[in-house]
Amino acid sequence: MKLKDRVAFITGASGGIGGEIAKLFAKEGAKVGLAARSVDKLKALAAEIEKTGSKAVVCKCDVMKNDEIVSAIRTTVKELGPVDILVTSAGIVSFEAVHLLPDEVWQRTMQINCTAPFVAIREVLPSMIERKKGRIINIASVSGKVGFAYRSAYAASKHGVLGLTKSLSAEVAPFGITANCICPTFVSTAMFDESIQKWAEATGKSFKEMSAELLNKVPIKRFIDPSEAAPLALLLASDESAGITGQSINLDGGFLQY
Repeated sequence: MKLKDRVAFITGASGGIGGEIAKLFAKEGAKVGLAARSVDKLKALAAEIEKTGSKAVVCKCDVMKNDEIVSAIRTTVKELGPVDILVTSAGIVSFEAVHLLPDEVWQRTMQINCTAPFVAIREVLPSMIERKKGRIINIASVSGKVGFAYRSAYAASKHGVLGLTKSLSAEVAPFGITANCICPTFVSTAMFDESIQKWAEATGKSFKEMSAELLNKVPIKRFIDPSEAAPLALLLASDESAGITGQSINLDGGFLQY
């Protein structure tokens, strides 16, 4: 029970990666605050978690709205106690050529992928500093390290969260707090299928052609399963990771070599 009696707050908990992390954290003894827009999905996840004997709090939260992020965290604190582990997993992708990129798409992508993590971090940090402990885990992307055509807004937002995490890690290290990013690529989720379709449309290819092209770029010759992110998140959330901070760890099947 690596996370016994600790409190975790997870955005995007109704999605593949966020949901898998929430389930594993609960199995390892954590109490979890589950935040997302889909209350029905969160309730189903909470019921599954509570079967393990852990506690879960459902928090309806649209990360486009900063006040809802703050409210969800405060609800979790009220019900479960101070947040020991923050996981920001909510995210979106966008596919537009730069010269055709509307303001609203740029702003939405930056808000969800970069500003929302900042708002959540700012809310949980005072308590972590006071208690001299905490783990912050941002789900970023290999797009935070490299650029892809038609993904400028997405890449900018993920580069932003990597920069935020690196600077944050230097600030909070003296307080026993770590901050790291998990950088997946090509994860088999509904959002990824939607991404493939949009990428295909942007490049004039079929879904099948685009999928095959992306798969060919992955040395292990398969896409990542969402469940594969959970053990890595568990490591970063545990006591064993006290010396790991300011890092952006790839979960990409060998796609990037750095």
